[in-house]
Amino acid sequence: MPRRGAGILDELSSSLNALSGVFSTPQWGGRAYKLPGPGGSRNSPKLLAVVSPCKTAGAVEVSFKLEPQRAKAIIRQYDWVVPHSFRTLAPSGWVTARVNTKRQMTALTRLLEESHALHPTTAKSTDGPACRRTSSTVAARRIDRVMSELQARGWSPPEDAPG
Repeated sequence: MPRRGAGILDELSSSLNALSGVFSTPQWGGRAYKLPGPGGSRNSPKLLAVVSPCKTAGAVEVSFKLEPQRAKAIIRQYDWVVPHSFRTLAPSGWVTARVNTKRQMTALTRLLEESHALHPTTAKSTDGPACRRTSSTVAARRIDRVMSELQARGWSPPEDAPG
């Protein structure tokens, strides 16, 4: 992956991990950013966003949910945001953004904060002690860095099997 794409991945990771309650896991050839589910459970999390590198032009794809009417307006406003490719998700407000510029990142960060606001979290921390939250963030950054290095050396996620 070109250096620009790796920088975008790092910036997205930092922005998403800075949102309250967010944790991430490697999933679907990228990273899934999640929020604790009912009762603060990490075993049944709510999906906030999926971030994955594109194979072209150092871009990164980010799928996330907005209110359905807001999603339609954003799709009209930005040519780099499209309805989610899964036809069952698009009508409920899921969109996919393909970002490769700083200006797009600025707008995307605001949209991800808006998406995060759709998922109210409890006032009580679900992350446990602050030291665990810090080590989790450090581990997520390390995983992202390793993935970026592998991609810079030519590794790419396997193609999805037809189905």
